[in-house]
Formats: sequence, structure tokens, C-alpha cells
Amino acid sequence: MAAAALAATVLYPALAFAAPGGLFGPSGTTVVTPEAANRFAGTFDTGQGGREFTERLGAPADGGTGALELRTPGDDDKVQFITDELAGSLERFRESSYQSLRDPASEAGAFPSFQIAIDANGGELEPRDLYLLTFVPPAGPAGVWTRFDLGSAGWCTTHQIGRVDAYRECRDGGARRSLDEIMDAFPDVSVYAAGVNQGAGNAGLVGAVDLIRVGNLTYDFEPSAAP
Repeated sequence: MAAAALAATVLYPALAFAAPGGLFGPSGTTVVTPEAANRFAGTFDTGQGGREFTERLGAPADGGTGALELRTPGDDDKVQFITDELAGSLERFRESSYQSLRDPASEAGAFPSFQIAIDANGGELEPRDLYLLTFVPPAGPAGVWTRFDLGSAGWCTTHQIGRVDAYRECRDGGARRSLDEIMDAFPDVSVYAAGVNQGAGNAGLVGAVDLIRVGNLTYDFEPSAAP
């Protein structure tokens, strides 16, 4: 099996990675629905974790009427929603954010996290060069849409060997670095995919995400396309 294919199978088995794109990438607002996933895929899902496009928890301002709801009933459950359309330069994530809400009925107090799969050395992806950047949001109130600024965030950097759970490592005290520090450590870094993650280790959490923005591109999650 080719190295890039092996790495994709280990980390993101549902995605066929695109080649890294340019510095600025696509722009505008893309509405993502069950019928038009726009290269998003449920990737390293495990257990009973699930996702649903729904209006049940509403949407943030300028976010339409719905959002993507994520559920992880058990401690070992994990659910993701990742796209390779964001492949390209890590510089693009200097201007990036997403909005999230925790259902007030949730038994867990966390929010969905954000992850970026990177090739530390750029060029052809080899398994030894695959790292996962993880942002774990701080605690906050339930029932309120909260915007998380990813450009100024601290990121855990996990060497993705086998099925190590980067989220658990970060949540449990992994060291954080800024994007500048990561780019200094890996000057040839390139992004292969990015998106939201919930679990493992978030038993009883029901969260929602919307308005993922990276550079000039915003993703708006909706239950269906506007008529």
C-alpha cells in the first residue's frame, strides 16, 4: 500500500486525500447538507457516536436555521466530520474559527474540538510525517453559541502512530503550541484535512457546530438546501 494511502487508512479511513492546494484556497460560503456534503466525511468514528444535520439546537447569528449535531453517549465513542477541501497551507488557519454549542441536557461539560491533519515535511505524505493538531475548547456555558478563534489558539501536536487518540492526549494535559511555533518547528508543513471532532472521552455529550471559517471560506451546516 502506498504511504499516503496507508496514512489515510490509519487516521481518516473514509477520505481519499486531495493534493495540498494553494495558500488562500477556496472562498465564499458553502452550505453543507446531507445531500451536499462538499467532501466532508465521517472519518475515524467509533462506537455509538453519531451526527445529524438539525434545527433542534438552532444556529448562531448568520448561520441559517440549523447546525451539525454531534452525540457521544459512551466514553469510548468518537464522531468526526472532516474535509480535505482545506488541504494546503497551514498559514490559512491564521484566520479561522468555528462556533459551537453544548446542549444544556448534556451530561458532559465539554464542547466539540477541532483537528487538523498535517504532513510535517510537506511533499509526498509518509506515515512517519503524519501529525494531528488538536484544539480543545475551554469550558463555557451550555445553551449558548460560542465562537472559538483557531488562529490564536493553542494546539496539541500528536505524532499519529497507529490509533493513538490525539484528542484524549490533548484533553488530559498535552502541551499546547501556537500556529507560529508549529510552523517554525515544521517549516515545510502542509495540511491534508481538517474539521470537528467529539470524543473519545466525552460520554453523554451532545454538542453542535456551525460556521467553520478557514481563510476566506465558511461552511454553514443546514438540514437541507434552501428551496
